Amino acid sequence: RALILFNRQFTRPADFGFFNKGEAQKVIFENYQWGFAFQEIACRGEDVKLTFEQSCGWQACVVDENGVEIALKDDSWNKMVRPDYAELERKINEVLPEPLWMRKIGEAQEKGLKFQRK
Repeated sequence: RALILFNRQFTRPADFGFFNKGEAQKVIFENYQWGFAFQEIACRGEDVKLTFEQSCGWQACVVDENGVEIALKDDSWNKMVRPDYAELERKINEVLPEPLWMRKIGEAQEKGLKFQRK
């Protein structure tokens, strides 16, 4: 029997409440697994997209201020386990060393403030 959860808000047994987490572990988390997922999160002030497909595992990319998607890959990651915040943050620091706010300040110094530009 297939079960499809759209807009899945519950990712841990504890999300079902203090008294229901044991039952949720048995009924949901031990019986069902991820088939496909798409999540958007903020990590270090950057927009990050996480996708999961059963055939290829978790993949992540960061979207820069120009809308360009930059892949976040690390051979040490287990692709079947969702990367946690610290792993993503470490990889973002390698790919985009300057945080978004610092890049925007550099742009304002170079081009002037947006309302003053022609």
